[in-house]
Amino acid sequence: MKSNDSKKSQITIFMIVGMLVIAGGAVFFYATREIKEPIKTDIRIIQEQVPIEFDPIKSYANDCAYSVALEGLKIIGKQGGYISFTNRTLNSEQFTATQNPTESDFVAFTRNSDLKIPYWWYLKSSNSCEGDCKFASKRPDLRQSGNSIERQLERYVNLKFKDCLNGFEPFAEQGFKVAERGKVNSDVTIAAEDVLVLVEYPITVERQGSSSEFNQFIARAPVNLERVYELATKITNMQIKHRFLEKHVINLIAAFSGVSKEKLPPMAEMQFKLGSPVSWQKSEVRDKITAMLASYIPLFQVDGTYNYDRNIFDSELRQRLYDSTILPAANSSFSSLAASFTYLDFWPAYFELNCKGERCAPGSANAVLPLPLGIQTYRFNYDISFPVLVEIQDPFALNEQGYSFNFFLEGNVRNNRQMDASFEQLEVLPAGGSQLCDIRTSGSIEVKASDAATKQPLSDAQVFYTIADESCLIGATFQDGTLTERFPVGVGGVANIVKSGYVGKAIELDTELDADALVSAELQPVYSKKVIIRKKSMVKTPQGWQFADSAIDLDEKESATVIMTRTGEENELDFSSAATYSKEPADIEIAPGNYEADISLMLNERIVIPESEKCAGIFPIRKCETIPKIDFGERATPGEERFPEGGLKLNITIGADELMNSNAIVLYAVAIDIANVPEQDRVIEDIEQISRIEEYSNSYKDALQPAYEP
Repeated sequence: MKSNDSKKSQITIFMIVGMLVIAGGAVFFYATREIKEPIKTDIRIIQEQVPIEFDPIKSYANDCAYSVALEGLKIIGKQGGYISFTNRTLNSEQFTATQNPTESDFVAFTRNSDLKIPYWWYLKSSNSCEGDCKFASKRPDLRQSGNSIERQLERYVNLKFKDCLNGFEPFAEQGFKVAERGKVNSDVTIAAEDVLVLVEYPITVERQGSSSEFNQFIARAPVNLERVYELATKITNMQIKHRFLEKHVINLIAAFSGVSKEKLPPMAEMQFKLGSPVSWQKSEVRDKITAMLASYIPLFQVDGTYNYDRNIFDSELRQRLYDSTILPAANSSFSSLAASFTYLDFWPAYFELNCKGERCAPGSANAVLPLPLGIQTYRFNYDISFPVLVEIQDPFALNEQGYSFNFFLEGNVRNNRQMDASFEQLEVLPAGGSQLCDIRTSGSIEVKASDAATKQPLSDAQVFYTIADESCLIGATFQDGTLTERFPVGVGGVANIVKSGYVGKAIELDTELDADALVSAELQPVYSKKVIIRKKSMVKTPQGWQFADSAIDLDEKESATVIMTRTGEENELDFSSAATYSKEPADIEIAPGNYEADISLMLNERIVIPESEKCAGIFPIRKCETIPKIDFGERATPGEERFPEGGLKLNITIGADELMNSNAIVLYAVAIDIANVPEQDRVIEDIEQISRIEEYSNSYKDALQPAYEP
């Protein structure tokens, strides 16, 4: 009997040893298999055998290693490869920050936001640099270096692991006693398919007279960070080498410019005519450029990626513009990754145009020949710097939970050309400058500028004078809100008074030789307020679609874009503002007055209208036709479906008293509640409700008036 027991014991021992060899070999093979960059070879993985009663402790610690590593990976993805911008222990890289994102090393996602995303390629020098302009990158290394993504994640796990364990408190009531025998020391390996985390943390666990020692805990995060990082690097290198952002913007300016106030000022154009009635306001051009960036930057695609889809257009111009946004940076190895590009209009762009003051007019030259001859030259030089968010998504990572990695690139255009390190500042003024301001023979013209709300004087208000097609800067008001100067003499002139943070005014002013005059202007202040979007729904009932007058907060699947266009008094300059709202209040610049409110409400959900059959007539000449299924999210990236749920198109009034005494404006949008209609009950006619937003906005305008919150 003893001999048999001995043999059984030997067999058991050999089986255990064999299992350990197989398990250890599998882990070793996994950790050391070939990848494009060599990974560390000094990792020691110990497959510890512990009594089964201590398995819960082991599993608990392994889960903590996973959750902390996953938390760190998500932060790194959100923040372009950095675990922190404030904790120097976690991240040793230095960053420069200003209120202007085009003169910072990173971009704050929104004003006062804690989410900061670094530039992987940008103009390091100031926007006004000349000659010696420096470019730089804040792309961290993936491996090896002291501040690589691997090292940062290790430091984060070291910092957070024990917090997650919480002293193994959940096991105290079960009689477990845990004693620490050493410090936490983690080792992170970014492998070819996933991220491996080994945490060395020696502890002793006791319970009811039994004890066991633990040394290592292991976690594996199924995210191919190496592949994500490689695609991000390829896109960055494309920008560094080919400047695709700048080329696209220059093409857009050329396509949408012309001698028309509705278009952008042309970069180079000439007309043979006496005088030109066409001029532009620089601030309006800035707004159009910003809107153009927001609309056309998202068109960029990367060939070979998961969300790549080339459209075909009938127009050759449209096809060329569209194809210029396709980047041949990828290959089939990136077919599981999606790449998207975004510019949001609340990221301030640097913008300059070679205008004389606020008014942008052509240079003029006239000659007296047998017949009068006039030449109008339109030579406008655009200087633009703008941040572009690039997001790499792996929808299949983390067991199809998905993983995102963000970073910024910066586009820089100077004098209508893509900017590079050898850029040299060129002449910014067009030929044929105005001589209007050279002769000022009027009497003393006193300009008074004041705040329309407080009645207090406004200093530093810029005063321009315009006659026909020419303008000149007269000066700026002093501390008492006044400016007294001589003006050019002329009939049909306009005095423009503008100040940052206020709605400007254009006041008719005829000046005469040696004649004094007084011009007074009260400027409406522009307030920065929170804007909250709530919805009031059109609900489908047996009696048809009916309006439900109850305000509902947007949920995490809904977002809204609001554009407020002010219809000012006769002598006020144009003013508009916009904001993007997603669950949390957004900031908007707003002044008292009447507005055209335009809200677009989007739902991040896949909406499907099932196939149906429609019949008409009576037997035997009854005819039926099949209405095919409509799937609004069929071609969208998973999690990125966008259904136009509703909005608002309504003229509203924002009162001065309400603005001064509130911190937030509540705007209401009409939502077509198709999402809550069971899919089998949806019909093609339901979609027609979306086209009736303006009709519903006016029908229920009393219920859709803005509200104010303290």
